[in-house]
Amino acid sequence: MPSLLPSCLAALALCLSFPPLLAQQPAANAAAGAPDKAVLVKDVRFSQTRMNGMATNPWNRVEVVLDARSNPDPKALNKRWVDRVKVTVTLGFNNKNNAKNLEEWSFYRASATVLTMEVNSARSVFFYLPGDIVKRDALRKDPDVHFVELEVAGTPQSLFDARGAFVADQKAAVAKLLTEKAAFDNVKGFADRGCLGNAGFLRPHYLVDNLEADVARFSPEFVREDLSSR
Repeated sequence: MPSLLPSCLAALALCLSFPPLLAQQPAANAAAGAPDKAVLVKDVRFSQTRMNGMATNPWNRVEVVLDARSNPDPKALNKRWVDRVKVTVTLGFNNKNNAKNLEEWSFYRASATVLTMEVNSARSVFFYLPGDIVKRDALRKDPDVHFVELEVAGTPQSLFDARGAFVADQKAAVAKLLTEKAAFDNVKGFADRGCLGNAGFLRPHYLVDNLEADVARFSPEFVREDLSSR
């Protein structure tokens, strides 16, 4: 009678080969739903507008296009929607042409929190600098540096990984000059201080009158942090 040992060993080896493959699946799913990569900045667009012809001086407009990739909350009622996406925009202008001294730059910052947005459905958040500030500070349409920081339900969305390498999927969120962490940290330090004197200048669209028609069409709903809760 032929021995059954070789066939048994082969079957055992085949069975043992599956657990590692199956074990890889949760890891892949975990990466897809990583809490610090739930929402990405798809694009940042700069333009100037006269606010439906009502403004004497052109306003600077910043459009931040968001792309929700996944809902990281395991208890979410609807995994197709991502709630409370906070968008913070920082702009830096070398308006005195003194590139060696960041203390002389003008920095502006504003935040807005998206109430909810659907996964794989891009939405835009708009920010504005008033025309009188643009004229007063001699600002161009495009800033010299910019960066967009995101939080999802309080969890920051990573611009740099644990080793300090720039997260390639967030390339639209940061000016090319700031994709090295040392450069980013340096400029951010100056911006954190410089924005204090310009608080309230840059503002989300819901604090602006005479908006353009495309804003309402592409913009989501917001948590109105400027209103007191009841």
